[in-house]
Amino acid sequence: MYLESDDEGQPFQNNRSGIRLETTAVVDGLECRLSAETAGILTAYLTDDSGEILERQSVATLEAGDTFAFERELAADETYWILCDARGRNYVRGRAAVEYPLESDRLAVTHGIYAGDGAQSSSYRYCIDRIRTGETATEIGDALDLERDDEGQSWSGLSNQSGVRVQPTQAITGLACRISAETEGLTTAYLTDDEGTVLDQQAIAELEAGDVFSFETDLLADEAYWVVCDAEGDDYVRGRAAVDYPIASDSLAVTHGIFAGDGAQSDSYRYCLDWIQPTVSGMVGALDLGRDDEGQSWGSLTHPSGVRFEATDHIDGLECRLSAESEGLVTAYLTDDSGAVLERQLIATLEAGDTFAFDTELAAGGAYRIVCDARGQAYVRGRAAVDYPLQYDSLEVTHGIYNGTEQSENYRYCLDQIRPEPGDPSPLDELESGISMLELERETETLGLGSDTEGEAGYSGRSGVRLRTTEAVHGLECRLSGETEATRAYLTDDEGSVLSEQSVADLEAGETVVFNTALEADEAYWVVCDGGGDPYTRGRARVDYPLESESLVATEGIHGGSLRTSSVRFCIDRVRTIEVEDDLAALDLGADTASQSQYSSRSGVRLRTTEAVSGLECRLSAETEASTAYLTDDEGSVLSEQSVADLEAGETVVFTADLPADEAYWVVCDGGGDPYTRGRARVDYPLESEFLVATEGIHGGSSRTSSFRFCFDRIRTTAASRGLLAALDTPSLGVTTVDVSLEPSIDVDGDLAAELRAYLARQDEVNHEFVLPMGSYDWNTQFVLNGPIRYFGISGDPRATLQIQNPDIGLAFEFGRWGSDNPPQHVVLRNVDVDISDQPERDAGLITAHVGRCLIDNVELVGQRWSHGPESGDRYTCMVNTREESALSVIRNLSLPDGEVEDPDEPSVGHSIGISADPPHTGIDVWTQCYVEEFVDNGFYVRNSPGDNIIAHSMAVNCGNGNLRLGEADEALDCRLRLDTGSEQDYPGAGLWLNGGQPIAERIAIDASGADNDVVRINSGADGGQIRGLDLFCGVDVVAPTIRCTETSDTDPSGVLIEDFAIDDTTEADSNASIRVRRPDVTLRSGLVAAEHREALGGSEDPELEDVEFQ
Repeated sequence: MYLESDDEGQPFQNNRSGIRLETTAVVDGLECRLSAETAGILTAYLTDDSGEILERQSVATLEAGDTFAFERELAADETYWILCDARGRNYVRGRAAVEYPLESDRLAVTHGIYAGDGAQSSSYRYCIDRIRTGETATEIGDALDLERDDEGQSWSGLSNQSGVRVQPTQAITGLACRISAETEGLTTAYLTDDEGTVLDQQAIAELEAGDVFSFETDLLADEAYWVVCDAEGDDYVRGRAAVDYPIASDSLAVTHGIFAGDGAQSDSYRYCLDWIQPTVSGMVGALDLGRDDEGQSWGSLTHPSGVRFEATDHIDGLECRLSAESEGLVTAYLTDDSGAVLERQLIATLEAGDTFAFDTELAAGGAYRIVCDARGQAYVRGRAAVDYPLQYDSLEVTHGIYNGTEQSENYRYCLDQIRPEPGDPSPLDELESGISMLELERETETLGLGSDTEGEAGYSGRSGVRLRTTEAVHGLECRLSGETEATRAYLTDDEGSVLSEQSVADLEAGETVVFNTALEADEAYWVVCDGGGDPYTRGRARVDYPLESESLVATEGIHGGSLRTSSVRFCIDRVRTIEVEDDLAALDLGADTASQSQYSSRSGVRLRTTEAVSGLECRLSAETEASTAYLTDDEGSVLSEQSVADLEAGETVVFTADLPADEAYWVVCDGGGDPYTRGRARVDYPLESEFLVATEGIHGGSSRTSSFRFCFDRIRTTAASRGLLAALDTPSLGVTTVDVSLEPSIDVDGDLAAELRAYLARQDEVNHEFVLPMGSYDWNTQFVLNGPIRYFGISGDPRATLQIQNPDIGLAFEFGRWGSDNPPQHVVLRNVDVDISDQPERDAGLITAHVGRCLIDNVELVGQRWSHGPESGDRYTCMVNTREESALSVIRNLSLPDGEVEDPDEPSVGHSIGISADPPHTGIDVWTQCYVEEFVDNGFYVRNSPGDNIIAHSMAVNCGNGNLRLGEADEALDCRLRLDTGSEQDYPGAGLWLNGGQPIAERIAIDASGADNDVVRINSGADGGQIRGLDLFCGVDVVAPTIRCTETSDTDPSGVLIEDFAIDDTTEADSNASIRVRRPDVTLRSGLVAAEHREALGGSEDPELEDVEFQ
C-alpha cells in the first residue's frame, strides 16, 4: 500500500510520529518504508491503539527509502499505530497530504499520528510512505512491484501455467514471490529455465492471495527463467495486471508475462504474482567458496583457519565474508605465504554473513593467506568441501588453512566469499552512520511544492516557481518534478535575468540541481526550466499559494517565460536551502559551452582566497577528460597532485591543504604528458563565493585569460566532515617522504629510532613521513617529538615490526607533553607492530600522543607488559589526547592482546592502563575496531577527559577496574565485552561502566560467564546515561550483580535509561538480586530478565518499569 510521496520534511521534531491503521484480516507481519524526507530517526514502534508498544525495531542505520519489518501477527479488525522517533532527539519527519482512508485488501490506514501523545490527523501521514503485508524479508535485495491486479481471469479451461519471465543481472541465490490479490485456487509454483524445464517447485495450495513463497535455487547472471503457477490441471483464477516491461531493480529484471502453458510471452501483462524479491548473493563480483557443510568446534580448536590464494593480477584490496556456521571469531589476518602478518582486522562484533575488508595491495603472482581465530580462545569454524583450485577474476584459491599453517586440498574454512575490492577506504568507513558527532552534514530546510498532477508537453518558454527569501541563504537545491523532462534550469532575479544556469539534460525526475548562489534576504527569485530552445515537458501541480518554509516563500508559478499564476507551480516539486557550515562555500563557474581536444599543457582557473580555508573540492566539467589535477601556487609550483584518470565528468577531486587568506592559487588539469580534452566556458570574471574569488582562467601551462575558465565547473571549500577526515589521512603540503631502506644517511640495521631522531635533527623542520619496508627493525631509543611540528608519519609497507630490547625504554613513541600548549600538529602511525616479547621482564608502552590530531591504524603491541617488574615502563599503553577542540583523531585496528602481569602486592591503580584519553583531550577521539585484553588498570579508560570519545566495533576482555569505562562526552557503539576469568584474577573489573556525565552505550554484548565484579555499573560519577540494545549473559558461578545503579550526595540524578535489553542470568552462586538499584532516576524499558536462581530486581529504590518481562 502506497501512502503518497512526501510533500515536505519537517525538521526539529522529537515526538513520535507515524500512522494509524486498521486490519480487515489477520496480517502475518508488516514491511514499512521510510519516506523520502525522513531523516535521523532511531527507532520504529508497532503499538496498539492506546500506544502500548507491541514491537520495536532499531532503524538507526537506515536511510530514506530503506525498509524495516515487524514480525508480530496482527489480529483482524483491530487498530494499530506505526510510529518513529529519535528517542528524544530532534529528527526530520517526512509529511504528505493524503485523503484518508487509504485501503488495501487487508489494511486501512485511517489517520496520521503526531505530537507523541497519539494526536491524530485526518489530513496528513508521517514518516512512512509504503506498507506491505505478509512475510517480509527486508534484508534481501530490492523488491520488484509488479502492480496490483486489474482483474481476475477465469473460464473453463484456464488451467495452464501462468506467471512471469525474469532475468537476473547478477547472480542471486533465490526468489521470494507474492500471490496477487485476485489469484485463487493455485496448488503449485514452478521455477523453470527459459525452455520451461523445471528447476524447483513449491506446493502453495494452502496459501492465499498476499501470501509469499520462496525458491532457494541459485540463478545465474544474464540467464532467463520463468516463475509460473497452476492448479495441476484444474481450473483456477489468475490475477492479471497491465504493466510496462521491463520492470527492473539492481539485480533483477522482469521482462514478460507467461501464459498458455507453452511459454507464450506477453509484452503487456503479468500474471498471478504482484511482487518478487531477489535474494542477492552477499558480494557482487566475488569468488564463491561454497556454503558451509558443517560448523566444527572442540576445546582445542584455537589455531587460525582460513584459505590460501594466489593473486593472478595486481589487487588493491580484498573484501571477505564470514561463512554461515562460523562463530566466536575475534581477528582476521592477511598474511604472506610464510604466515607473516600483512594486515589484521578486528571482527569480534561481526556475525556470519557479515563482511570485512583488507586494504593492503597484493602483487600479481604472489601467494597469500586469510585466516581467522579467537585470540587463543576456542571458536566455531565453518567448513565446506571444495574442489581446488577455485578461480575468479584475479584470484585463485588453492588450499584451505587449518591448525595455523597446515594446508588442506579438500576443505575451506571460515570464509565463503572473497572479492577483489579496489580502493583505499577511509579509516572511518566501517563506522555506523548514526554517530552523530561525525555526521557534520550541511543542514537543510525544505519547501515542498506538491506532486505533479500532469505533464504538459510541447512548451518552449521557461516555467517554474517564484520564491521570496525571508532571510539570507547560501544556495538552493531544487528537485525536478515527476513529469518534467527539460534540458536547462535557471536561477534568475525577479526580472528574469539569469544569475546561474545548469544543465539538467542528464537528470531524471526526482533528481536535484543545485544553485550555489548566495541569495539576499527579502528578495524575489525565479527557479525555472526550459528545453534550451527546443520543446520540453513540464510537470504541473495545482497549489494554494503562498507556500512557506522557515526562510523561503513560494509566491507564484512562472510560465510562458515571464507570466505568473497564483494557482499552479511547474517543473520543480521541492526546493531546499543550502546552509553552509564554517568552511563550505561553492563557487559556480558555469556549464561548459565548448570541448577542446588535443591540448597537452595545463588548463584551469586562478583563485584567490578571501579567508583561510582548509581544502578545496573541485568538480570536473562535463566535457573534460584529463588524467591529472594540480593545486599550485601563483607561480605554478605544485602544492598537491591528484589522479583524475578514473573520474568522470561531474565527479570531484579534493585537495586537502591549509590555504592562507589573501593568497592566489591555480587549480589546473592536464593529460600527464599526453593530449587531453578540456571543457571550456565563457565567464565574466571575477566570480565570487564566500571565501573564494575566481579571477582568471589558466591555459597553455601558465597563460591567463579574463574571458574563459577551463576544466572545472564548480569549486568549493571542503566541509567540516570532509575536511576533518581528509586532513587525517592526507600529509601536509610539502611533506618529505623517506623510504628508510633507500636513504643513505639512515642505517636500517642499527637502532632505527635513534637513526630517525638524528635524521630529523638535521632538518630545518619536521614535515616528514617514513616508509618502512616489510621486515623487523631495532627500536632501542625512546622516540620523542615535541613542539609544533607540522607532520610526522611512520608506515609499514605493507607492515613492519619494531623490536624493543633496551630495558631503559618505557615508551615506544612520545609525541608532545602534558603541559604544552603548542603540540605536534599531525601524527600518523600505521601498519606497525611494536614487539616487547623477547624477555618476560620487558615492559614498554606503545604511544602517548598530545597532538593536534592523530591517526593510528593497524598497530599492535606484541608481548605482555609488566608494569611492576624490574623494567617498569610508562603507565600508559596507548593514550591519545586530541588538543584541538575542533579536530578529530582516529585509532583504528589497535590491538593490545597480551595484557600485563597482575601483581597482587600492588594496588590495581598504578598498573598499566590499556587505552585512554585524559584531561588535555578536548577534541574528538574515535576508537574503532580496537582490542584490549587483561590490563589491570582499565581496558578502555576515557571517562576522565572533557573531549568526546566514540568507541565503536571494539572489544575488551578480562580487564581490571573497568573494561569499558565512559565519561561525560563518551559513546560506545556495537562493542563486545568478555568477562570469563574473574575468579582467577586478583583485580577483576566491571564490564560496562558509566562513570561520568551522561554517556551513551548502544548495542553492547557482554559474555559474563566468569565475571567477579559488576557486569554493568552506573555509579555516583554519572549523573545519568543511556544503555540501549544490551545483550548480557551471566554465568552459573558469578557472584556479582548484572546491573548495579548507585548514587551519592555529589550525584545530580538526571535519568538513567536502560532499554531494549535481554539479561540471561544463570548464576547459582549469589542470592542477592540480579539488578540492584539504589538511585531514584532509573528506568528499565522493553527488556527481558531471566534469573531463575535469584531475585531479578532489588535495592533501595524501585526503578520505573515499562514493558519489562521477568522470568
